[in-house]
Amino acid sequence: MLCYSNRAATRISLGRMRDALSDCRKATEIDSSFLKAQVRAANCLLALGDVEEAQKGFEICLKSNHAASLDRKVIEEASDGLQKAQKVSTFMLQSKEYLVKKEFDKIPSALQMITDALSISIHSDNLMKMKAEALLLLRRYEELIQFCEETLQLAERNSVPLCLDEHLENINLDSYGFSVKSWRYYLIAKSYFFIGKLEEAHQFLKKYEQTTPAEYKCGKQSQQSVSLLSKTISELLRLKVAGNEAFQAGKYSEAVEHYTAALLSNAESLHFSAICFGNRAAAYQAMGQILDAIADCSLAIALDTSYCKVISRRASLYELIRDYDQAENDLRRLISLLEEQLQDNMSMPSEKLDNVRNNLHRANLRLSALERDARKRTSLNMYLILGIEPSCSAVDIKRAYRKAALRHHPDKAGNFLVRSENIDDTVWSEIVNAIRRDADYLFKIIGKAYAILSDPTMKNK
Repeated sequence: MLCYSNRAATRISLGRMRDALSDCRKATEIDSSFLKAQVRAANCLLALGDVEEAQKGFEICLKSNHAASLDRKVIEEASDGLQKAQKVSTFMLQSKEYLVKKEFDKIPSALQMITDALSISIHSDNLMKMKAEALLLLRRYEELIQFCEETLQLAERNSVPLCLDEHLENINLDSYGFSVKSWRYYLIAKSYFFIGKLEEAHQFLKKYEQTTPAEYKCGKQSQQSVSLLSKTISELLRLKVAGNEAFQAGKYSEAVEHYTAALLSNAESLHFSAICFGNRAAAYQAMGQILDAIADCSLAIALDTSYCKVISRRASLYELIRDYDQAENDLRRLISLLEEQLQDNMSMPSEKLDNVRNNLHRANLRLSALERDARKRTSLNMYLILGIEPSCSAVDIKRAYRKAALRHHPDKAGNFLVRSENIDDTVWSEIVNAIRRDADYLFKIIGKAYAILSDPTMKNK
């Protein structure tokens, strides 16, 4: 009995809660009055997040006929454990309600409650799943990936076949029972998908399929969701690769078609859409369609405000049409982002760090050159804005204006985008406002170009 109890204490110190729980139960089977082992078992259950059973264990100790003869410390431990179990239970119920209803304004509170509960039930895989779900809804994808990877080894020490609670229906994992690896691989895959890293998402979905036994894939709707995600990722990757290959081959119109098809096939991953808009902008630029390229860059930036490559491209495009103020704004924005990357990621690999430093140096040089050009006060390149030659007739100018104005009317901006249910009102409003603001500006310079070129007096100036 004492040997089991002592071994349980050692196993607890090693984080092997289920093994310790087994030893405690063996000790109490030998002597049911050995309440110290009962309290220890309840503590194991609490650490594992089985709060209902933990409460029962603590209550047994406190109500036992042998309680009066117990060491006071054991009674205090049982009383303290009961309070902690009740606290964890309250946190779990409240946070689960917020997650189920997807009350985005309350998700930060849910995450805090889950974090507090995990400080008590540190080995609860259920709470870890809830934290991962909260991070997913908060769009903190990188943090979610890191959390899942860091907790996997710890969770494996205490893993048992699990069946997920109903609250995970929010992320299409209802009625599942699977290993601690499986749910992590699935959520990591979804996170990579949402940040536009489809190759990585595809790899983790494969890991999910490999580590999830068929008997644990017990939810038809959930399995259909996993299958749909896998098919979507495969199709989007195919279209992206086809677009990239066409671009490399100089088939820019074909590249535009592939990137457009990818955009039409994707409604969930805003970051992947940003990548497609950025790639399509490059194709449009290669075709000499500068306004289309600027418009796509603006859409990409609205979806991913830290997309350095596209911000740099839009600065170059604005410079082409001699809109130096806008080009300067983009370069300053780029410099600010690169400086933030250096400050926040000093521990990144030296090669990446050098790359960021080089990009920052080039951006500063570009800004200095641009400021010199801006002082010359050269007017906008009206012909390039409308995509026509200086020799074009008044009829050609009017036709080009109508085409550009129709294509880039602010009311049509962002028509490709479909709001996902996983995007809260605030984030979506910011995206829509950014798209509208940039579209209004583009429409304004189209009108300005036409006003000048259609007026012989102003045109000659």
